Amino acid sequence: MKWLMQDPSYGDMIRVELGGIYHFGIYVSDDEVIQFGLPPSSRAQMRDDEIEVLASDADTFLAGGFLEVCLFDRKEKKQNRTPEETVQYARSQIGMRGYNILYNNCEHFANTCISGKAICDQTERIRQLIRNIPRADVYFAPLPKCDIGAPLYCKARWDYICGITNQDVKREKYFVWKLLEYALERSFGAKGTNLDFERDTSGRWYTDEYEFSLSHSGDMLAVAVSREKIGVDVELLSCPSSDKMADRILTKDEMEEYSTFASDKRDRYIIQMWSSKEAVFKSLHDDVFRPSRIAVAEHSPRCGEISHDNKVYLWSVATKNPEILRVYQNVDFI
Repeated sequence: MKWLMQDPSYGDMIRVELGGIYHFGIYVSDDEVIQFGLPPSSRAQMRDDEIEVLASDADTFLAGGFLEVCLFDRKEKKQNRTPEETVQYARSQIGMRGYNILYNNCEHFANTCISGKAICDQTERIRQLIRNIPRADVYFAPLPKCDIGAPLYCKARWDYICGITNQDVKREKYFVWKLLEYALERSFGAKGTNLDFERDTSGRWYTDEYEFSLSHSGDMLAVAVSREKIGVDVELLSCPSSDKMADRILTKDEMEEYSTFASDKRDRYIIQMWSSKEAVFKSLHDDVFRPSRIAVAEHSPRCGEISHDNKVYLWSVATKNPEILRVYQNVDFI
């Protein structure tokens, strides 16, 4: 197999280099190139589960790059599908989803169309690219209603959960870790089987390869992952005893701000501040949580809300780079 810059023919596998990574497709005509998702620059804001096999014209496929055509040797040609079979198979897959940058990408798709084998020669290059991308992702998911399933990849965490007698707490701890496994693989291509997790003296779980933070409240789970310190917290919007909590958790400046709110807005302010302080505390890796000593304005956590089952949850994420934070809601991770 080799690649040449030449005019493609019906049923050829083609590629274009964009930002150090190749994008692959099956050429039918200048008006029809079948590919697994558009070029990366054209789908920057799309989630993996939104990417599907589609057809575009050649100019859209190339996105300003140079077209290369794959030339197979005699032995490979005998094993490959005919051009007609290749195009027929590629068209039959239009609308298919299940994209994964490491395990089911555009190169896997194009090779499957040609040879029936899902091959990707640039996997390590993609891994290196992922490693170098600044990233902070937060995932929200409703607590599944099903029972606890298979053991976790992390035996220490699994043993810890098995020792919990309260069944509700056990389910929360189990499923938020399953969401973490999903988040690490989706954001970094990191499988839980390849990571070593430990627990420090303060009870915080960690791995040397990545930073992460866990939270759950009511029926909502939250996981934040990054390469830098990060903290996440989610809280059910309820009706706390606002004045008593204010005295306990707010700084002097925050108390002054709190006093300016009407009584019907104080509950929300207190819960949001509590969530923000929890997130900041987790991101700092401190041993003792002293909310009244954490000035939220100095850390500028990113905040928002999410609804589920007619309930509203407030969330906060503290990270050095909130501008690159990506938020995924209602994730289906089981």
